[in-house]
Amino acid sequence: MAPRLDIALELEPWGREAARLEFPNGRIAYFRHGNLDINRSGSADLARDKHACAHFLASAGIPVPSSVPIRALDEVLDEQLGSFIAQHSWPLVVKPNSRYGGQGVEKVDNMSALRYAVKRALRMDKIALVQPFVRGQDVRVVVLDGSPIAAYCRVPPVLVGDGRRSLQLLLDGLYAGGESAGPAKRLPDHGEAAARLARREGGLRRVPPSGERVPLVDAANVATGADVVDLSRALPPDVLALAVSAAQTAGLRLAGVDLLVDLGIEPSDLVRSPAQRDVTRNGRSDGQCVVLEINSAPELDGFASLGDSQAALVEHLYETILLEIAR
Repeated sequence: MAPRLDIALELEPWGREAARLEFPNGRIAYFRHGNLDINRSGSADLARDKHACAHFLASAGIPVPSSVPIRALDEVLDEQLGSFIAQHSWPLVVKPNSRYGGQGVEKVDNMSALRYAVKRALRMDKIALVQPFVRGQDVRVVVLDGSPIAAYCRVPPVLVGDGRRSLQLLLDGLYAGGESAGPAKRLPDHGEAAARLARREGGLRRVPPSGERVPLVDAANVATGADVVDLSRALPPDVLALAVSAAQTAGLRLAGVDLLVDLGIEPSDLVRSPAQRDVTRNGRSDGQCVVLEINSAPELDGFASLGDSQAALVEHLYETILLEIAR
């Protein structure tokens, strides 16, 4: 795209993750990973602090999950966690406060697993967040200058119970290649998936009922095998408006707003319905919708890989951004 717009691009040769842009008008800009010079640095930094960003979103009336920030496990905190558990019940979700890409996110349903997940998150970050588990589809809405540009759902790889086999046997069969991974295009690390399932109530010996879907990962992310479903023409207007409001509240021109949305449809049905005929709605959404977090540098590779129209949309988005940066 840079040559087409007469932009000189110099890529840092060692890591190939950063580049210098020189525009025809002489302006210089840089980017690293997906961080482009379109968002103000303060707003972009706030978005990386999940707990602080959620505070300001909630202050503006935007629904977010309640959470407990944890800096260390101690007796006082155990009491605080006990109160939180009593209020929300199991399962809970633990995540590092400033990591991205689903790193360190774990769904837990007992105290032993909770303590393990918190300790693991604190090895990755200064703060671990404990939140109630919110049911719904993981949806990202890409917003640019107050307009929703694209929306897509991320569906994690799953084990499907048959009422006969344990999670261990289902997992072994899946990774042996003898069964379909469902919507997943690739699978997460076998050992990590097994260890995560082992920490759940019942462990790997649990026999899930027929039809029960057991996710292999606790954060739907393309890097860990999630399938991507285009919902750009399917989400209700109020969900899109909520995403736009969240991006504007965070002071971001470009944002990937991650929401949990009750679409009233099973994840497997989403994947089997590429045209989204079954999820298209007019008017307002009927179910719950909360903003999980906001990404100031949304990765769009998974969305662009869906087809020519999605790839063209992403190219147009980046062309628009580059022209804005050049001003």
